[in-house]
Amino acid sequence: MPYKEGKRWRATPHHKGIRGKTKLCGTKKEAQEWERQERDRLKSIVLRQQKGMDLLTMCGKYLDHAERYSPKTYQEKRSVCQKILRAWGQDVIVDTITPGMAETFLIAQKKIRSPNAANKDRKNLNAMFNHAIKIYGVKSNPFAATQNFPCDREPQYTPPVEDVLRLLAVCTRNERVFLDAYLQTGARRSEIFRWTWHDDINFEQRRVRIGTRKTKDGSMRYRWLDMSTELYESLWWLWENRSFKHKPYVFICDTPGIHFGKPYSYRQYFMRNLCKRAGVEPFGYHAIRRFVASLLDDKKVPLDRIRRILGHEKVSTTDRYIKSIRGADTMQETMDLLRIEKKSEDSPTRCRQNEIP
Repeated sequence: MPYKEGKRWRATPHHKGIRGKTKLCGTKKEAQEWERQERDRLKSIVLRQQKGMDLLTMCGKYLDHAERYSPKTYQEKRSVCQKILRAWGQDVIVDTITPGMAETFLIAQKKIRSPNAANKDRKNLNAMFNHAIKIYGVKSNPFAATQNFPCDREPQYTPPVEDVLRLLAVCTRNERVFLDAYLQTGARRSEIFRWTWHDDINFEQRRVRIGTRKTKDGSMRYRWLDMSTELYESLWWLWENRSFKHKPYVFICDTPGIHFGKPYSYRQYFMRNLCKRAGVEPFGYHAIRRFVASLLDDKKVPLDRIRRILGHEKVSTTDRYIKSIRGADTMQETMDLLRIEKKSEDSPTRCRQNEIP
């Protein structure tokens, strides 16, 4: 009930022990109207709490949690949240979502986009529901009962040594430093972009530090690699000839425009333009990572050492990575063992013409 406070009336709405927003009103009638509106709002809140968490709330909470991951991962999760909100509506209660609804959604994504895209959606939604079960008491995960769609993924392209040499031949000195950073470490694109002179480059010990967020909780994990002679000489040249001596980042855009003087974050046209100048089949940063892994594997480097260079947590991950690069070519030597050699005409085991065995 509203009560008088000086010359005005204080509205104090309550509903089932929950206190709403109070408000000072000019008349008692206005205060009573405010209390009515606020009680209706409180009733809807209580009703939703009784029914369970709605989909919009769960998506919002999960995206807050996902901010710890890389921008690409966060955007992927945000995109799939938008898709299910459009498909089911933001007010649907999470515990009423069935495995049938989940499967129907994934089948639709498979038809609209691709089986691989639907499998990515399933992975992210499975993670979101498992998080909600663990933290917010959601009862079940409807995507746990679904299965991945079979999809034929084309083998990823790994450039041959000849193409990499052609790239190096057409590079400017600045471009060579940038390319060496990938060729001499096998790092991911973002791992090189975040390099700073003070924290990540140690000329005295000839080591570079590489950080990744490819972890379960999205936290940064670092690894140190020894510099090769090529990488040491390239980075030392860049240190002495850098254009922005007052800035900490190693690779900074020096092209006039809106990104001038800022550290690179994508540099998406660099590899494409370089491949075009070299006259080779286009490939990107991750293809260089595959090239490094393939080169080390060809030179019989132990798998655990390759794992440490690539920054994988488990040897099994590196093993799968190497096998995906080898492809069908690795079977050639094995299949050659099945070749049956022709025996000479003089062999005593052959039957001569017109001779009865």
